Amino acid sequence: MKGIRTLNAVLIGLLIAVLLPQTPAAAAPTRVLLVGDSITEGTDGDTSYRCDLWESLPSGSVDFLGLRPAFGSCGTPGFDDDHDGFGGQTTAQRVAQMLAAGSFNLSYDAALVHLGTNDKNGVNSNWNQAYVDNTLKPVYRDLIDKLRMNNPDVKIYLAQIIPCGFGPDGNGFLGCETTHNDINNAWADIAVEKTSANSPIELVDHRQGFSLSDLKPDQVHPNASGRAKMAAKWAAALSADLSTDSVLLVEPNGRWHIQRPGQADYTFFYGVPGDIPIFGDWNGDGLATPGAYRVGPGGGFAYLTNALPSNGGVGVAQFNYFFGAPGDEVLVGDWDGNGSDTLGVNRNGHIFLANTHGSGGQPVPTARDFWFGAPGDRAFGADTDDDGVDSVILYRNTDGFSYYIDDVPAVSGQAVVADGSYFFGAASDRFVTGDWNGDGTDTAGVFRPANSTVYLTNSLPSGGQGAPTDDSFSWGASTWVPVAGTWN
Repeated sequence: MKGIRTLNAVLIGLLIAVLLPQTPAAAAPTRVLLVGDSITEGTDGDTSYRCDLWESLPSGSVDFLGLRPAFGSCGTPGFDDDHDGFGGQTTAQRVAQMLAAGSFNLSYDAALVHLGTNDKNGVNSNWNQAYVDNTLKPVYRDLIDKLRMNNPDVKIYLAQIIPCGFGPDGNGFLGCETTHNDINNAWADIAVEKTSANSPIELVDHRQGFSLSDLKPDQVHPNASGRAKMAAKWAAALSADLSTDSVLLVEPNGRWHIQRPGQADYTFFYGVPGDIPIFGDWNGDGLATPGAYRVGPGGGFAYLTNALPSNGGVGVAQFNYFFGAPGDEVLVGDWDGNGSDTLGVNRNGHIFLANTHGSGGQPVPTARDFWFGAPGDRAFGADTDDDGVDSVILYRNTDGFSYYIDDVPAVSGQAVVADGSYFFGAASDRFVTGDWNGDGTDTAGVFRPANSTVYLTNSLPSGGQGAPTDDSFSWGASTWVPVAGTWN
């Protein structure tokens, strides 16, 4: 790595522009196009799964889209009734009407698709594998292509459709068990065939856990329990992509603060004065919880819990172990991509990472070590390339420059050079990293003690460029320390 850079006049100008306080901006909701037939639109005055799904997702996190008129009611204030479901239509009919209406021209980030129930109609005795391969699959491919017309990066959630209760009728119809199985196999094939890095297709299985008792007497449409099950499946799939990190602030006395706009902070105590607060997903459940890193004469002890303490409460460590040496600086990340965070330490540019937790105060082994940066750099775990595995960002708070690597070296003992560098923040800012917009990439944030303000960027530049401020808000006090993670 190069030595500390000297900012020229151009960079100073950029830095000033980056650091000017800006009006706080709420994270934009994910725009979701709801595509389907009456199992999306609703029947008998209900809104099908749509209202249950709306209630299941964090407030303000999604904006439902579609050009079909409002249908049914659910009694939920603020329910977004936009959708693109049309009862009784086959996939081919739905694609043709959406194209004519302009639905594919809407500005959506994602699409939920539950289509195919009506594809069993109209063919009866002609239903065979050739029909599926030569008639249905081309229509299904066409739908995927048209969903990508306006947004080639759309994320598509593709349903394995719910069952229906009709058996063979003796007039050529083979029964739902046969036709639905073929339809779902076709959708599964299309998902594999048409997925891409820019526009991934995620198959969402609505069959699992869904029984005929979850259908209305018509044996086609979901009843209350069926609608709830569908919403839960959609919500689980969406939530993984809607998850965003938040900045938490910790007072020197161990009192933690979670900001709740318009309400008092959610607060709790964890650790003791002098502890270094850390925040991570220690058990792989998708949620971060507190930790305290306590440096003693023999090195560093981690005291961790998998439970977020209650508002106003006091958290208690569930397990503790030893990792690091006196003078080490602790960092947190998922170094092996298994979904759970573990610890690392920075020893004057020598990084040591652990892939396991311990208990009973026992030491945990180092899984990998490497050299990166210079003495005095602060090290943080971050996923800089959206591959699900954390690497390391260094923050040089003498000049506000950050240096990052996209991958941790597979072989221990190596010296690595940065894959990119940028500047964000000012000298003596307190640095933090997180995925602030849910795009899968961790970027920088700083807490500025001089004005008790948090600044966040959603960009990860390279080549020494400045990262723009995408959000900022005043909060806390000058002595507080930032940590970050997904807590709800």
